[in-house]
Amino acid sequence: MTNRFMDNRVLEKMRSDWNGRAKENAQYYVQSERQNWDRREFFRSGEINVANEVMTDMIAICGGRNSPLDLRMLEIGCGVGRMTRMLSRIFGRVTGVDISEEMIRQARENTSDLQNVELVLGDGCTLAGIESNSYDFAFSFIVFQHIPAYSVMSSYCREVYRVLKPGGLFKFQVQGHTDLRRDELDTWVGYPVSQRDAVTLSEESGFDIEREDGAGTQYYWLWFRKLA
Repeated sequence: MTNRFMDNRVLEKMRSDWNGRAKENAQYYVQSERQNWDRREFFRSGEINVANEVMTDMIAICGGRNSPLDLRMLEIGCGVGRMTRMLSRIFGRVTGVDISEEMIRQARENTSDLQNVELVLGDGCTLAGIESNSYDFAFSFIVFQHIPAYSVMSSYCREVYRVLKPGGLFKFQVQGHTDLRRDELDTWVGYPVSQRDAVTLSEESGFDIEREDGAGTQYYWLWFRKLA
């Protein structure tokens, strides 16, 4: 079995599984703290995550020079737009990408009143169609933790490097529990990223690791910088 064949199997499984989850109960599978969300509380949870994981990094994101309203940001794994709405209030332009047609359909309904949001159906491993050197900041939360294959993560990192402007920042969270028992096609418990994996991801894609936090836990955060 070639790596290309395996990657295709993984991507097909990712799309199929996430379409099924979105149709069954999108809010739960996006944020699994509750089985049945009140709509307002669901989007409030996204606001809290943005406040905790993005607003706390504004100096690193803006570089001490730009207003966030002058910046373009990319959200990988936007789901139904839970965080996208809040991100649109902070940044000048927001592009959300997701592999699931059903997630994107619901996200469009949930952001139809926002003029500075663009939603893109992705292929799960590239950012095809997105212009190189065009974004200031890329972000992903509770998304990479579900990706089953290291090769898919590596492809995404290379693509994020391509679309970020020089000096741009990619902040993302991965699954850091390296002792998890899992299936290679499991799209819920994804590939566990070690600190060595993180270094390899950065080297393969061209990024500099600016910071890391939470190694060995579910919430292993990485700050990758595209040097100017």
